[in-house]
Parts: sequence; structure tokens; C-alpha cells
Amino acid sequence: MAQKSLKESYQKMLEWNQYRAEENSGSLKKLLQLLSELDRESEADEAYEKDIDDLESLKFIYETGIRKFESQVDKYKALIAQLP
Repeated sequence: MAQKSLKESYQKMLEWNQYRAEENSGSLKKLLQLLSELDRESEADEAYEKDIDDLESLKFIYETGIRKFESQVDKYKALIAQLP
């Protein structure tokens, strides 16, 4: 019974991490589209330039998060496979 409960818990963690990876991937795609459309050549207000920098930082956060969630997915797949 404990193994079944553990397997269910692992499956829930697997699904959660898959969901987060997919959500972050979707957000990253939208962010990349936005960044490609923004004017970076013209001289702009300092606040605009800072916001662009913040968006670039957010891009790295999403990329790192996606890798982390994908790694968790792999980990939980392996843990589930090890259970009887």
C-alpha cells in the first residue's frame, strides 16, 4: 500500500514539474516574441531601457527554470521506474 501511495505521489510531482516546464516554455516564447519586437536602436527613456534589461534577465530566469523543471521530470520518471 505504501508503494502505491509513493508511486502516486511521485506521479503527482512528475505532472507538476511537466506542467511548470510547459507553462514557463510558453511564457518564454511570448517573452522572446516581445523582445524581438521592441525597439532597441533608438535612444529611449531610461525607464524603458531598464525595463528591457529586466526582460532580458527574466529570459534567463525562464530558461533556468525550464531546465530545472525538466530535470525534475527526468528524476521522477526514474524514481517511478524503480518502484515495483
